[in-house]
Amino acid sequence: FDKQVRAWYRSVALTSYSETVRPLMKKLVSSIGSGPWLAGLWWGDSQLGFLASWIGQAIAAPTWGDTETPFNLDYYIYSAFTENPGNQCFVHSKDRCEACVERCLINPLPDTAYWMPTEAYFSLLSCVPFPHECGENGIKEVVQAYKSRTANDLWTDVERRLKESRWDTSRTVFDVLMPSRKAIASVGNATSQPEIVLP
Repeated sequence: FDKQVRAWYRSVALTSYSETVRPLMKKLVSSIGSGPWLAGLWWGDSQLGFLASWIGQAIAAPTWGDTETPFNLDYYIYSAFTENPGNQCFVHSKDRCEACVERCLINPLPDTAYWMPTEAYFSLLSCVPFPHECGENGIKEVVQAYKSRTANDLWTDVERRLKESRWDTSRTVFDVLMPSRKAIASVGNATSQPEIVLP
């Protein structure tokens, strides 16, 4: 997970680019748009990908200097993802996730819209056919719980809770991170890193 956070940071931090192009980049770039990072042909987890990109973005944003508006991450969610259709559904909370998976199964992309290796199909289906795998918590709940906390808080919580779960895959990453919606309020602030508030 930490390697993915660092990869996002290195890709987004203004200091990763030549000093000669930085002034132009600051004029032209006001946000970064992404979708299912780590969940395409890498067959990764959309939830972990979102968390890694959100943390990396928050840490990289100050390298862009003082700006009138924050250097945001525009995260796009869609079930018609051409490399791993339906995987993005899992970033939604239970009801929306189940509806998203169902839509993908009822109205799948045409075979010409994507390429996947044979072993990636689920009984010849391109969409993930497991609405029962949808978790209680979705991106909305995670953002609500962490929007006023630091990137270090989120990073620490993700790594600690995944380790405590012994990488149990019977629950979603968001549900492991937020075992109950009340429990998140009691998590302490154990940070020795600079305080970088998540945008």
